[in-house]
Amino acid sequence: MNFKPHQNTFDEKLSASIGLAIGLLFIGGGFWVRNIIAHEGATLNETRGTVVDSISRRDRSSTNNNEQKETYAPVIEFLANGKHTRFTGNYESYRSSKGQMVVIRYNPKQPISTARVVNPLEGLVPWGMFGMGGLAVVFSVGTLLPIRWSSGG
Repeated sequence: MNFKPHQNTFDEKLSASIGLAIGLLFIGGGFWVRNIIAHEGATLNETRGTVVDSISRRDRSSTNNNEQKETYAPVIEFLANGKHTRFTGNYESYRSSKGQMVVIRYNPKQPISTARVVNPLEGLVPWGMFGMGGLAVVFSVGTLLPIRWSSGG
């Protein structure tokens, strides 16, 4: 096992440079998303809410105007500033079960207009971005190095 000199072609250098830039963008995006999540955690109240109802609507498909798709939004009740507060969540392709408990973040000054359901996997997004960006950086730098690892003699 040893290292041998290697001359990179222009195409290798170009693709590695693009990969390096994309990797650094992913890492920067991971920090950005992590900071947004941390800011929300520090400035917004977090509580549990209960799905009390569901609203449905029919949307026309953007590809086929004759096809209609039904979507559902949960109506969620939670306690904000000592009062029972209700808001409508985002429309999804599935209906949430009545009685389901969800985590809510909201601004105590405007609980109805700022309330949103917290995705349980939200904290994994920055780590996924760090991982993908890190892999891209490692492979790109490995390609840009003027040496290659060789296991044979």
